[in-house]
Amino acid sequence: MDFFRKCIAFHIRQSNSYLLTILVRTNGKDTTSALDVDYSAAEILAIKGCQYVRFALDKPVLRLYKFYYSMYWYWIVWFADIALLLLPCIERPAYFESVPKWVALIIEIIAISVLLASFIISMHMQNQRKLIREAVYPYVFIIVFLLTIADMIVYYVLIWNNDNTRYIRWSRPLRVLFPFALQSGQHIRRVVRNILRTLPNIANVMVLFLLSVLTFTLLGVGMLRSRNLVHPNRKDQYFTNYIDTAWDLYVLTTTANNPDIMMPAFNVSILYVLFFMAYLLVNLYLFMNLLLAVIFSNYKQHLMEEQQVIHKRQLDTLTIIFQRLSSNNSTNYVSYNTYEQLMRAMKPDVTETIIDAYWKTLDVPNKEDGLDLKKFNELLLNLNFDLRQRNDDQTILQKYCPKFYNSKPSRFIIDFVNTSLFRTIINLLIIANAVCLAASYNELEWFFLAVFILEALLKMYAYGVRDYFHHRWNIFDFIIVFVSTTYSLVSTSVQVKFEGNVLDAILVFRVLRLVKLVGNVQRFKVIFGTFSKVIPTLMTYLRVMFMTYYVFSMIGMELFQRKIIFVDKNSTLSYPCNNSALVDSDFAASNYCRNNFNDYFSSLIVLFELTVVNQWHVLASGFVLVTTKVARIFFLAFHLCAVIVVLNIFTAFVIDSFLNQYTLSKSKEFPWVEQENIITDRLTRQGFRVIRRYDNIKQSEEERKKKFNLLDSLRAFVKPSVSRRMTTILESSRDDERTLLLRWSGHVDIDPDALLHLSDEAS
Repeated sequence: MDFFRKCIAFHIRQSNSYLLTILVRTNGKDTTSALDVDYSAAEILAIKGCQYVRFALDKPVLRLYKFYYSMYWYWIVWFADIALLLLPCIERPAYFESVPKWVALIIEIIAISVLLASFIISMHMQNQRKLIREAVYPYVFIIVFLLTIADMIVYYVLIWNNDNTRYIRWSRPLRVLFPFALQSGQHIRRVVRNILRTLPNIANVMVLFLLSVLTFTLLGVGMLRSRNLVHPNRKDQYFTNYIDTAWDLYVLTTTANNPDIMMPAFNVSILYVLFFMAYLLVNLYLFMNLLLAVIFSNYKQHLMEEQQVIHKRQLDTLTIIFQRLSSNNSTNYVSYNTYEQLMRAMKPDVTETIIDAYWKTLDVPNKEDGLDLKKFNELLLNLNFDLRQRNDDQTILQKYCPKFYNSKPSRFIIDFVNTSLFRTIINLLIIANAVCLAASYNELEWFFLAVFILEALLKMYAYGVRDYFHHRWNIFDFIIVFVSTTYSLVSTSVQVKFEGNVLDAILVFRVLRLVKLVGNVQRFKVIFGTFSKVIPTLMTYLRVMFMTYYVFSMIGMELFQRKIIFVDKNSTLSYPCNNSALVDSDFAASNYCRNNFNDYFSSLIVLFELTVVNQWHVLASGFVLVTTKVARIFFLAFHLCAVIVVLNIFTAFVIDSFLNQYTLSKSKEFPWVEQENIITDRLTRQGFRVIRRYDNIKQSEEERKKKFNLLDSLRAFVKPSVSRRMTTILESSRDDERTLLLRWSGHVDIDPDALLHLSDEAS
């Protein structure tokens, strides 16, 4: 704790020193306080990052904000969170049983300490009264932290000298709440809040669905009880017990036991099939689809409500920032000196040219006029565009060998790499490589490797190393080529014989070269590009799904550990799965003994199998046999939470996000293009040369439908190219200072139009 207090005190001293520097720079030119500039810069950065932080108004918060949301601290907290979630691997019942118990203790203490430090820092930079009054997550963190510490102390005191002590770690399911209860976990809270808001509407459909299941249960028992049929799985009476029948029909909704559950009645009379057909039509095809429709509709509604809340917060923030920056100015404008302080606070390494360029994007005639509320609002949007001087984006060869890089042979290579002809040649070679792999013809392996290595080197030369690794497809290509090359070199020079698993992995990497084709085909590229934009938010939903898995795995291990044990075929044990209750059961007959809750990894695998729902009733039946029928409640609860609720909301998110992003990518009518055009026009009129990183001009239908022609590609390459990549157009460096690279760098969740018109609603 003392260490964290010293860290916070150090950042406060640094912040005070930073504020003093700002005051010295102004030389009394402006009366805007450095504290106001510090607060405003932090708020603007939070808006850019789509983060809602209740900043304290009476102390410097910018440095703490930058530290808290820095990539380094993010990964430290991330590793601490992952360590807690993976800690059950070495806790009893442990997958790695040989790990000493003090290792788990040290890891848990370090991870909780890091999360506590993150909580303290977030509390220190925020308005604590407002935070405690409005938010719930600080209380959640404190309660979970205290309960975890208490449980940890009791647990280790009891088992330290006696490993046979039986103690339930009841606080382990609460660990998933740590990331939820941190300031940086607001995206997870948003997803959980969306789920909770959707539950009432889901409950309405679920009540009708369960009533339908019960109705068919009464009908089925009434029709088939007198037939004295035998159940196909349990070998007991069929459709005689209401609870068992309701369970079988619920499982039938997932189609896991279809048509097995129907066959005994079908064998008696074909008319009984109508009963099961009616059940599936009503409950599977009607209620389940209705449930998805309700979830999707409510998801979109809650998403719109969430956007309105964010819009309101941004409006309040804009008003507060503008008032603080213009409060000491008699004209109620933000002066140029204040604007300059603000830019240097947000970007300490920003140059005078860039500061002037951002000012020019606002189309303010004179610096003495200052910024009114509308122009300041536009500045918030323009800061989401990345403006850089051309010489800051140069490759190493451009900086240190400009004559060589701009020579005719070099230009020829660079232009060739940026043509469709180059991509077509690479695609043909990938297909040829695939044919050789399928025919097990390895004589040309070194040739293909050399070509793909040359491709990577040429791209690095043309784009620059930094820009090359900026694109995910290039990273994917590089990994495949690197692994394949390393394997070939080691196997050839050292004569190492790899094991079968290693060879299989290497073969997979070689076959993955075919995926490079997807990256070079425009239609596929749009789909995968759309998916890559959805991934950041998608990971949040996957994390919530994993939180559900974690909670149920902890509960499952406490309920079912050592009830089912995997035994080798050569074992002398007389009972399957080491339990007499499983004799002649479908669970044992299917060799499912490995599916158990004896350790963390096995528990997660069982839960994943339950999510897929294929044969999930057989899995559940095994644990019911070794315990009681009450165990069905655990599996029913997991199916309702994970499959019915979370997985359907996850599906609704994927559909909505993918359709939105795909429509934008397909039409190329991105919401920020209009503002980018305005910025480009204003900077051009002010004497700047603007290079737009991506071509945002909408292609015509004829160009999009035009098929590739080899001769046309050759003519286009020989003919001087008009659409060369922007970093290769500039052959001289004399106008680098007035040449700016412009691209949209805003967060994927930012709505440019809504952000631009905040001032229209401000009073």
